[in-house]
Amino acid sequence: MKISSISNEFVPFDKSLQNLAPTKDFDEILKEFIADVNNDLKSAGAAKDRLISANVSNLEEIMAQIAKADISLRLITEIRNKALESYQEIMRMQV
Repeated sequence: MKISSISNEFVPFDKSLQNLAPTKDFDEILKEFIADVNNDLKSAGAAKDRLISANVSNLEEIMAQIAKADISLRLITEIRNKALESYQEIMRMQV
């Protein structure tokens, strides 16, 4: 049985991480998500105003925008609730 040498395709783990693009911090991701939710809420408000003024070309699109804003708001609220629960749990820990 002949064992061949390892080809040049093998890259050690620590060197492979050097070529990766830097990732965003948690606060940057959270700020972007909050901005996206805010934009969704604004577009839903504008869609609601168009619906009230009877300036509607596609009712399904307006309903989709409103539903998307609702889901985004529910998600950000749950994220906030989980963060507060985590903070309270950490504060209850005895050192």
